Amino acid sequence: MHRKTYPFFVVAALAVASVLFTSDYAGKLCAAEEEDEFPPVELKRDTSDLNRKDSARIVSYADVLEPITPAVVSVYTAQVRETDPRREALEEMMRRYFGMPQQQTPDTPQNDEPEPTGMGSGFIVSKDGYILTNNHVVKGLNNTTPDEITVKLRDGREFDAKLVGGDSQTDVAVLKIDADDLPFLTIGDSSQLRVGDIVFAVGNPLGIGLTVTQGIISAMDRTDLGILQGGFESFIQTDAAINRGNSGGPLVDAEGRVIGINSAIISDSYFGGNIGIGFAIPVDLAANVMESLVEGGEVRRGFIGIRPEPLTRELAEAFGLNNTKGAVVARVTPDLPADKAGLRHGDVVLTVNGDQVDSVNDLIYLISKLEPGTIAKLGISRGGKDETIDVKLGDRSQLIAGAVDDAYSTPQQDLFEGVKLKPVSDKVRNDFDIPEDVSGLLIEEVTQSSPYGRTLAPGVVIIEINGKPVATIDEAKAALKEDGKVNSVYVYFEGNFTYTTITVKKE
Repeated sequence: MHRKTYPFFVVAALAVASVLFTSDYAGKLCAAEEEDEFPPVELKRDTSDLNRKDSARIVSYADVLEPITPAVVSVYTAQVRETDPRREALEEMMRRYFGMPQQQTPDTPQNDEPEPTGMGSGFIVSKDGYILTNNHVVKGLNNTTPDEITVKLRDGREFDAKLVGGDSQTDVAVLKIDADDLPFLTIGDSSQLRVGDIVFAVGNPLGIGLTVTQGIISAMDRTDLGILQGGFESFIQTDAAINRGNSGGPLVDAEGRVIGINSAIISDSYFGGNIGIGFAIPVDLAANVMESLVEGGEVRRGFIGIRPEPLTRELAEAFGLNNTKGAVVARVTPDLPADKAGLRHGDVVLTVNGDQVDSVNDLIYLISKLEPGTIAKLGISRGGKDETIDVKLGDRSQLIAGAVDDAYSTPQQDLFEGVKLKPVSDKVRNDFDIPEDVSGLLIEEVTQSSPYGRTLAPGVVIIEINGKPVATIDEAKAALKEDGKVNSVYVYFEGNFTYTTITVKKE
């Protein structure tokens, strides 16, 4: 489940396999036996206005919902559990010295058969088998790719699905099944939604089977919920009943068009019971992410290179503004797009391409949904006067990997495949709140394709390898055992010290 700053925030999805650490990086093209080229996705769209003037008495929505339900699917994932060498050694000792018989338990499956790890919903958006769902449905909260993904249709057919790509920063994922002439849903226009519009949530809650619930749009543009840590939020809020297993299913309007992907709930129960506060990803955002994943295997996002801060009541008064809607530019990184366009610290960003900026998260969302290379018109307040500044957006992924901040100018290096590390400097120690007595190598990135994604995660500090302190990449390489042997790794993460094991993979 996603954790929330206030108690008992729960994602409406069945629990997935737990891991030592988690990763929050955007998913890329699924690693498969061979590279697959996916055909372009053709979405059926209907962006006409919703007819809100028809006041005739409505006694049933059956005619609206019957064409929808055949295209809503259940999604099941399975993973081969990796064997823990420490557990094996303990069991071998117990058998050798205490006569304990060898046993098969749920934690030690025979023949490396994949174990079920999660369940959710999804919906077909093209007759040739493209499916939209949540990233956390297919990758779980640890953002690792499952070994098997199975899609089950309402008519009983089951298909092995390929993961085209997943994006943890918006919680959108795309699957592809090999079939033709499938039932599929029409994509609506979520920008036209208004509070009070009737909506239906469709999915497979708690595994009981296809279920439809009705509600209304309760609120729009929820950007400060903290559901997607480090991600981009602009959720639709609804009181249509959403429960575990509904994640990834469609939220549809009264004309049967998809306007969102059911993703999460807030609950007063740890187990996630519905209390009428549910959230869906706007379909406009989801469709853009889907097209990027199908075309290029990743999502490219705009970036301007500033550090924004909240506009408090005191700052608003000091800047001569009459409300707190906006974001204060606290720092402009040299030589990045905002600096080149003339943005200064102390500017207050009020709009992006005419859309109002309500908060820091809102500004980040509005910029990130734009394509790199496009021009963003920023409406700002500078010294009490309104101005407009045109900023040519950079590529977020490239800029983050580069010199976004002088404090992170030390180049990242690989020690394990797909794991980027750097020495713990004084600046890194301060920024990541690492104690003075902790030294080593900070993990800054674990790629989606890394075979170490279930063991290592960003923010972890590697202190020792095989009992030897490691402060540089060279020291770490020297401490590692040869390929195929188990290494003990002593790590620090968010106030905790622990050991884990890593076996260096042979190329």
